[in-house]
Amino acid sequence: MLSRLRRAAESACARPLATAERLSAATHLLSSLEYMVRKVDREPGGLNDWTHTRAQVPAKTKAMQRVRDFVAREPVTQALHGSRALAAAVLISPVRNNTVRMLANAYLAGSQVLIYPRHLFGTDGSDQVSFLVQTAAALGRAGGTDATRNAAVQFIGAQTVLSYGASGWAKLPGDAWRSGDALVKIMRTQTYGDEWFFKQLDRYPAASRAICHAVLALECGFPLLLLRKGRYIDAGLLVMGAFHLANARFMGLSRFAWAFASTYPSVRALARGTGEAS
Repeated sequence: MLSRLRRAAESACARPLATAERLSAATHLLSSLEYMVRKVDREPGGLNDWTHTRAQVPAKTKAMQRVRDFVAREPVTQALHGSRALAAAVLISPVRNNTVRMLANAYLAGSQVLIYPRHLFGTDGSDQVSFLVQTAAALGRAGGTDATRNAAVQFIGAQTVLSYGASGWAKLPGDAWRSGDALVKIMRTQTYGDEWFFKQLDRYPAASRAICHAVLALECGFPLLLLRKGRYIDAGLLVMGAFHLANARFMGLSRFAWAFASTYPSVRALARGTGEAS
């Protein structure tokens, strides 16, 4: 009986953490493969031409600057992304060894910090989410106990809830979001827009405003889903998952879907734990 309860406790934190690691690793894998293919961004005159971006994030020491200059060499950049893809593949695989997974998580997190200045322009929130997930997972596994792994799960869940809430609260002061015009304005841009969707929103302004206000309400109110033992958390995560899929389709933010979906089991675990503790 005692061993059965122990196995149940282990699986309670192991499953959300393994899911977070795997789906977040898929984000790193896609990111590195994209960077390896799009070398043009790092060529002379490109968006991340090192002769220009080198001064955008100045190193605090000469030694660190030399490290950055070394990383900025194209063969080194390619090698780093190749090794990152390998580490991501390890985490996606069925390997269960705690030490191996801890090292793979730590490598993805550490190498992301190292290579960030090389891709200064073009990184987005999915990179930040995947970094937080891999860092938390590495620390949780480094502890080597159910308590530390569970702490990692709780942190990932709490960070996701905070991210959604903060995103909504940050939009509130904007006139475009309160008026409901923000979505149609985003869809008309070249970077994040979609011509077909823009035409539909422009044709049906009432629907456009309704979608805009719904997004605002969902993000601002997301932390409330932790109440009542997370009774409505599954419905909330389903809606937000659909939101990210829509962003992937119309805004080209495909990595966001992988990054945030990786945190959803941790959000569920946090909601259930919050409810039980209260």
